[in-house]
Amino acid sequence: MKIIGYTYCADIHCPACAAQDAAVGILKRMPPLSMGTDEHGLAFDLIDREGNPIRPVFDIDEDVDGAFTHCGDCYEEL
Repeated sequence: MKIIGYTYCADIHCPACAAQDAAVGILKRMPPLSMGTDEHGLAFDLIDREGNPIRPVFDIDEDVDGAFTHCGDCYEEL
């Protein structure tokens, strides 16, 4: 399984945009802090600005209604 994107802030985001959002503080860590990171270096305990945990989207996930085709930020294909 490979992570192709993340869902947060009511959209899907590619790994590069999610990493950028974490770097600038759009995504934050929520205690209790996890020591681990995923294959893209993102902490497992990240939350969005609404306090919801970010969720990875895997290459084997079912694409319901074509929702997992492009990043909501940069519009690159996932």
